[in-house]
Amino acid sequence: MNGILNLNKPAGYTSFDCVAILRRLTGERKIGHTGTLDPQATGVLPLCIGKATRLLEYMDEAPKTYVADCQLGLTTDTRDIWGTVLCDRRPETADLTRENVEEVLHTLEGEIEQKPPVFSAIKVNGKKLYEYAREGKAVEVPVRRVTVHSIRILAWNGPSEPFKMEIVCSRGTYIRSICHDLGEALGCGACMSSLVRTETCGYKIEEAADLEALRGMTPEQIEALLDPLESAVSHLPRLDLTEEQAKLFLNGNPLWSEELPLKECNYAVFGDGGLLGICKGHLISKVLK
Repeated sequence: MNGILNLNKPAGYTSFDCVAILRRLTGERKIGHTGTLDPQATGVLPLCIGKATRLLEYMDEAPKTYVADCQLGLTTDTRDIWGTVLCDRRPETADLTRENVEEVLHTLEGEIEQKPPVFSAIKVNGKKLYEYAREGKAVEVPVRRVTVHSIRILAWNGPSEPFKMEIVCSRGTYIRSICHDLGEALGCGACMSSLVRTETCGYKIEEAADLEALRGMTPEQIEALLDPLESAVSHLPRLDLTEEQAKLFLNGNPLWSEELPLKECNYAVFGDGGLLGICKGHLISKVLK
């Protein structure tokens, strides 16, 4: 069984929970996921099965799209509604307008420096940040550079109600931190109150499989839902080889790309009617055949 299952992860499950369930349902041990979703978050979680697991490292290069609810005036230790409330200033948000919020959100677009939440799985000195947080230990949270392509408000019902926004961003972006930084800039605090990933790696939530429905399927029925390996790298530039070039590529012969004007980026390499592997410039990164 080889391919990618576009799963709509339900709330209450970790990303690894979903991997474990699919292993039981399919009998396949070689399954991995890309783009971890927090337990309370829902939405698109691509699961790579069989040979597709070798493409995991290339899949996160594509932008991701999220729809999140943000509660103004509420600050928590986890930067989301499920954490411990540190400060409640909701009565002070009465004069805030949609225009006020949009103006600040636009300052969070582009290539920005973002400090992840202390309750996150990022490792510092080999230990996850949330482990330090649970132990009450202070640790320096590393700042990372991420790209926020766009943020737009989808629904606004006044400052006292959570508002809905869509964020298109790069890998490594924490939506909880966008909500937190918005609240800091407005001076009232804010936290994320819901999160749905609607698209990642080219996989959309409208086409995602329901976990409960999968529980009632046979391995053969689940296999019929898998997308082919090439769908995992549809965001990469495509490189089509001749029959001779393909043979050289599969044998690891450096002459395969001798006359090709390649840039220093990842390419999805095709030949012989299918995906052969991945290269970076003239160097072979991965052979799948």
